[in-house]
Amino acid sequence: MRFLILNRLPLSGLRFPDWLGPAHEAVLLTDAAALSPDPGERAAQLAGYAHVEVVQNYHFNPLVELRALTLHAGSPFDRVIALSEFDLLRAARLRGLFGVPGQDVRSATAFRDKVRMKELLRASDIPVADHAPAASFADVHRFVEEQGYPVVVKPRRGGGSVGVHVLENPQDLRDLLEACPELGTDDGAQLMCERYVKHELFHVDGIFVNGEARLMWPSSQGDSSCLDIIAGLSLHSALLDPDDPLLDPLLDLTRRALTALPMPDSFLFHAEVFRTPDGELFFNEVASRMGGGLIDQMVTLGFGITMPEVLVRSLADNEPAPVPPLPLTSAGLSLFPPRAGTLVRIPEDCPVPGVVSYQRHAEPGTVLVAAQASVEKIGAVLATGSSRAEVEATLAAAGRWFEESTRITAGDATGEETG
Repeated sequence: MRFLILNRLPLSGLRFPDWLGPAHEAVLLTDAAALSPDPGERAAQLAGYAHVEVVQNYHFNPLVELRALTLHAGSPFDRVIALSEFDLLRAARLRGLFGVPGQDVRSATAFRDKVRMKELLRASDIPVADHAPAASFADVHRFVEEQGYPVVVKPRRGGGSVGVHVLENPQDLRDLLEACPELGTDDGAQLMCERYVKHELFHVDGIFVNGEARLMWPSSQGDSSCLDIIAGLSLHSALLDPDDPLLDPLLDLTRRALTALPMPDSFLFHAEVFRTPDGELFFNEVASRMGGGLIDQMVTLGFGITMPEVLVRSLADNEPAPVPPLPLTSAGLSLFPPRAGTLVRIPEDCPVPGVVSYQRHAEPGTVLVAAQASVEKIGAVLATGSSRAEVEATLAAAGRWFEESTRITAGDATGEETG
């Protein structure tokens, strides 16, 4: 078979030709930003493809689809693979033009458009927070009048917590209107309002192959949230233990939610569930792709498999390694976000026992701006242990070590210290 791969993710670790095998042809259309600047690493990342095209301005570039259609006319594609949240609808549209199987526009829209998603979930009696589309100021005002503060306003088709606003008072509403001028236009904004739910956030990650769940496992972010990164605080997450009393309720709710949506036969998913202080579970949302922010690496540590590899090998009828029914070890992650200022000092190695990987994503002298997305980081750790509690203790120790070992100053490197 001939596979078209649409890619904007870092290509290090994504070995599509190897996963598809020599019996299949892989054609790559990739964002230039996904490639390593090192010539040797870049050559290795692009090895094995039948054809490669590197695209500038990949995100806002409809020529990607025109080029894909032109390539298809010369030698037809049998499948389209896309792993990024922001390629799902593009890939679905191309499948429709090519007439090939896979996630169609109806399915991709249900997983991408949070208003449509929650309409389908609520119709199947899945508990979700009260919500409404918000195309104009009047829509936001009406929702606030009905629900009261606090209210969450976010993009209908966003990702990574980009553009999420929590309104707690009239000043926050005014700030939203200044940040989102489209709320005052005739075309309107692609936003939604949602009642804020105080919660512990769980995410459930998994893989479906030919309609069968090969992997489905929850993790908890404990006392951290996706918006913490934007506020300059670290975010952490750890796999649930097999005997956790919340395991079955979380899995059951996720299965019910997925069944309420038009699922493709084979796909990765990343779901989010809120648990309120009184123990009630609310389904937040689900995406038909793997989680970001090192979640895939945490799952690899816990289960010994690579999520995209399982999916791609299955699409090519190359049986992947079996997925164990339970984690082989407990695993977790922490992301340390940037704060505005100049990075003066950042450690090179992590000495905390239990940390199996430390990644540094910025160099001394870098002028930082505050994080705009929940996956932005200047440092990160992955940890393993015998239980969630042990992993979370390791992550807490690593967080303290990173804060003590990192220095960010206001202005230039000689300015006032901020952290």
